[in-house]
Amino acid sequence: MTEKKEKTPLFHVVKRSNIPLWQSILIRLGFVVGAVLVGMLVLLITRGINPFEALYEMFRGSFASPNRFFNFLKDGALLLIVGLALVPSFKMKFWNLGGNGQILMGALVTVMCMYYLGNILPAGYDWLIIICMFISAVLAGAIWALIPALFKAFFNTNESLFTLMMNYIAVGLVSAFITVVSSGGGSHFIDPDMICAHGRIPQLFGKEATLIVIASLIILAFMIYYLRFSKHGYELSVVGESENTARYVGINVKKVIIRTILLSGAICGIAGFLISGAITYSVTETSAANMGFTAIIAVWLAKFNPFITAATSFFVVFVTTGMGQVQLAFSDVLKNNASGDIVMGLIYFFIIGCEFFIEYKIIWNKKSKNPLENVISEPTEAPALEAPEPQAEAPAKEEK
Repeated sequence: MTEKKEKTPLFHVVKRSNIPLWQSILIRLGFVVGAVLVGMLVLLITRGINPFEALYEMFRGSFASPNRFFNFLKDGALLLIVGLALVPSFKMKFWNLGGNGQILMGALVTVMCMYYLGNILPAGYDWLIIICMFISAVLAGAIWALIPALFKAFFNTNESLFTLMMNYIAVGLVSAFITVVSSGGGSHFIDPDMICAHGRIPQLFGKEATLIVIASLIILAFMIYYLRFSKHGYELSVVGESENTARYVGINVKKVIIRTILLSGAICGIAGFLISGAITYSVTETSAANMGFTAIIAVWLAKFNPFITAATSFFVVFVTTGMGQVQLAFSDVLKNNASGDIVMGLIYFFIIGCEFFIEYKIIWNKKSKNPLENVISEPTEAPALEAPEPQAEAPAKEEK
């Protein structure tokens, strides 16, 4: 008989069946704090920057003055709107990478309404221009998203590549419009005072952030109701889990795809309407400010939950604004964006990594004290089978 030792792994990973909400929140907060500390440590090692001073500058980027705070609210609310636009499409497993293009199309038609209707309608009709701006922006964003949705529904094309390419077409259309109507500012600028003097959305309480925050809260409440309590939200969740299952239970998959992406593009169009109608009163190739891509980070961190998307959107804005302030405060040491981008990447990496510990747990295997527990006995030879003893035949019954 030979003995063979079985190697026991140091640990094994087990999927969690259920985790309390408070525990998942604590895990996320712990990783956020750890990510910021590691980022500050990187600045200390690579650039010799005091981590406490860098952390102080990060908070100053968003909270040093009332203006900075309102800018923080404005940028966070805009990113939240775009994130909420992506939530239903991502929940349906339609990877909409065309948020930038849909925002640009909403901003473009908003400026076109301000420019053309402002020259046609008499003074005092700005309210009518604003209504037309809103409707046009919603339709433009929805139609721009509808194009890849139709190809996905009927021809099963790759929606990621399709929506990504639509961004570049939108940039080209904006550039062409600017070239046509620009006056004295070259081909990359529209003078808002000369071209977009009519139809400007009025500010509430003297702050442009107020309207945008209110709009984001309304869209947030709508999205929570739509996804959790409406039939449409249930159907897109089923399609996201399995299209075959959705067809089996009688759901029209093509209809759900088109309807969901129309909603996603329409909300992106609202973001473009707010950018051009309430903030810049103009449009450029960079009006979207890459929010279509940045919102993907916020939505992914929130695991497609609209309520958590609100927190992640403002956190992403806080990190981005804070690192910009750190670079400005230590401009003599930080000559470019490289160090700031590295720190931001580390922070996002930590936050994404914490989802692993929420979904799974690590169980460490304890070494056994009995050395014979991990020993498997293997017989060298199989025992011979004994032949059964022959049984005597029963005597035959005599015939009468």
